[in-house]
Amino acid sequence: MGLLRQNKFTGNHLEIGTAAGGTLAKMMGCYEEGARPHFVVIDTMTYFANQHELVMANLRENGFDPHSVEFRIGRSYDLFKQAEKTMEQYDFIFIDGAHKCRYVMQDLCWARLLRKGGLLCLDDYTLNTRGVIVAANRFLRKHVNYLKVVLVGKFLVIRKCDESVTPEVGWDDYCYATMLTPLLQLRNSIEKRIGLVRDGNQ
Repeated sequence: MGLLRQNKFTGNHLEIGTAAGGTLAKMMGCYEEGARPHFVVIDTMTYFANQHELVMANLRENGFDPHSVEFRIGRSYDLFKQAEKTMEQYDFIFIDGAHKCRYVMQDLCWARLLRKGGLLCLDDYTLNTRGVIVAANRFLRKHVNYLKVVLVGKFLVIRKCDESVTPEVGWDDYCYATMLTPLLQLRNSIEKRIGLVRDGNQ
């Protein structure tokens, strides 16, 4: 969260996958009331019962007006198509949706709408959720205009240093991630059985 305070972004902020809204509240708290940028949240709101209502209540408890947040209910890949058509732009994107490799890759397509100089952050960049690592590493290898800034605990922070010539995520990336997902799940299952990792969702 310190990076948000340091950069003092004024453009739109996007969170993909909000669970109960705890991280959302922390991000919003990085800004003063009058200087807080517009927050957009994308989530299917099916993670648990009454998820949307719980997120709204969590924001109220932390002193934020939940109606100041734009909630878009649905899958990130489907919602991206419309956002791309209207040429939306974001200063900060936080990805914390489903951690299977194919879903992380789909979420990464939103980097296309990140402004030059903006930050992209992925949660759970750990061996327990190897799907995040695999998707993020492929993304960084493919796009030299994105620079790894720092890895703080399980948070990987990437800066967009220049505009991309080609789409951030192509069909080859989707195919790669889709084929790799069951293999990562199998590997994770084996490692859990022999005690190498505690838990994971690849």
